[in-house]
Amino acid sequence: MSSLTEPVSTEPKQDGGGSKASKSSEKTLLLVGDTLVDPLIRLLETSPDEPKIRAVAAPYSQVHQVLVDSEHAAWRTNPDYVLIWTTPTLTLPAFQRVIQFQSISLEIVLEEVEQFAELVIQCSHKVGLVLVTTWAIPSYLRWIQSLSWKHHYGLANLLARANLLLAEKCAPYSNIILLDMAYWQISLSSPAYDLRMYALGKILYSYPLFAKAAAEIKAVIRGVLGLGKKVLVCDLDNTLWGGVAADDGVESIKLGSPDPLGECYRDFQLALKSLKSRGVLLAVMSKNNEEFALSVIDNHPGMVLRREDFVCWRINWNNKVENLFSMAEELNLGLEAFVVLDDSPQERDQIRHFMPQVYVPDLPASPADYMPFVSSLQCFETANINKEDLERTAMYHADRDRKLLQKMTGGIEEWLNSLGICVKAGVLKRESLPRAAQLLNKTNQFNLSVRRMEEQALWDWACQRGNAAYVFQVGDRFGDLGLVGLVSLSRLSPRQARIVDFVMSCRAMGKRVEEALLGYAVDKARQMGVDSVVAPASQTARNGPAVEFFSNKYSNQDSAEIDVAQTGIPPAIRVEET
Repeated sequence: MSSLTEPVSTEPKQDGGGSKASKSSEKTLLLVGDTLVDPLIRLLETSPDEPKIRAVAAPYSQVHQVLVDSEHAAWRTNPDYVLIWTTPTLTLPAFQRVIQFQSISLEIVLEEVEQFAELVIQCSHKVGLVLVTTWAIPSYLRWIQSLSWKHHYGLANLLARANLLLAEKCAPYSNIILLDMAYWQISLSSPAYDLRMYALGKILYSYPLFAKAAAEIKAVIRGVLGLGKKVLVCDLDNTLWGGVAADDGVESIKLGSPDPLGECYRDFQLALKSLKSRGVLLAVMSKNNEEFALSVIDNHPGMVLRREDFVCWRINWNNKVENLFSMAEELNLGLEAFVVLDDSPQERDQIRHFMPQVYVPDLPASPADYMPFVSSLQCFETANINKEDLERTAMYHADRDRKLLQKMTGGIEEWLNSLGICVKAGVLKRESLPRAAQLLNKTNQFNLSVRRMEEQALWDWACQRGNAAYVFQVGDRFGDLGLVGLVSLSRLSPRQARIVDFVMSCRAMGKRVEEALLGYAVDKARQMGVDSVVAPASQTARNGPAVEFFSNKYSNQDSAEIDVAQTGIPPAIRVEET
């Protein structure tokens, strides 16, 4: 890891790992395939979903040539990302021979896979992100079913081994993501392949499969960029359970066995529980009596979700638009982070009208389809799942306890002292890189520069001479908030440094933790002989808290220079170096 001991004169790049810096949110995606995948271009470019994609296709059937040759014309498009879409029959010659029942050893198949994996890995050094479709047996190809999974011989067995080896080889590279081609294929209600178009123009796949691929590719990129949704808000009556509890009576609502409809609602709750377990926040918004509704949640034997599974609720007779605003304020999140599931078309329409940032999908007509519907939502895609994700709901509950304590104590300083806040600070390491990149890409409110970078790009930047990056884990007597802060510095001259990134999770706001992070960063710069630290902000519509915080720290508003003499760590907060 680099440090600030040597000055550099160049500004840090916006992106690394070979991807280009750009003020635009548009990303360039290079398509590389052994068949024509050009239909993807229009689907990706015309989709209204984030992010905006400019797609370009390399000449088909030149996968090896494009990936090996850095001077190939395809690279002149200067892509941010690459999609490698191959078919096993064309990319793995041994696989084609297996189809024809020719004698072939497992070792030959795996050797071809390793050669392909090396090409993928080489490509990962050129761009910020490499997407690779895994291999699936075409749905039109029926091999001998009794032999298909035969060990070391069957077609399905060999292809599964090939995919597992590809995954193993690519695992050390965080900017390589394998896409589940088999899932795309079986998720369609129409054929995934079009052999007529392949004969005419070498387009092997059907339009529905390309449409599915475009939607999934965009979802994966949103996850990498931290654009996934964070909160799922559910209605109660005829959404989490069947019927109207207050009218029908608790004993009459449809929820759980042995009622078939009740089992559908229970399965739906199990799907929601799964989302909660991997970091999506759940909330309730219902026009109901709060005490009565909570008693159903707490006590009904068919409930999978209990009160502790929800970070907040608004169970009252108020307008749901007002309730959503209140939730967003309580959770310290923007409206774009929310998804609302409600059985009422009128309620959905009102929220869409007044809150276009909120995603409000239509629920299926039948509760039997609720579970597969919520499981298929692409808006919660994420590039990784870490400790903070798994414990997110518990962290929000602990934060609610902190706020309750604040109301009970006499003042802010007394409250801070009672919390016993401890900040563990240290240099960015490989093991903390995934969470640090997640913070950088997902955080909007307390984000000084709003710079977005993939994991490898962030690591490469931090390792450059004159740069340094620090991460911060925060805890108090209520529990561990996890890794909630990232600060990066770049030395501009022997006597001046710049704070490039200053990112902090909204969970840590309001506790003067941001002051501790800034004090630590300035002290690190001071130890290197720097006596001037600047922190220019990239002001957006959503990072007002960060801009306001730093504006109060500037000694010169024009240069955004921090008043170093007045910057320190609050006495109520203990900082430990790790």
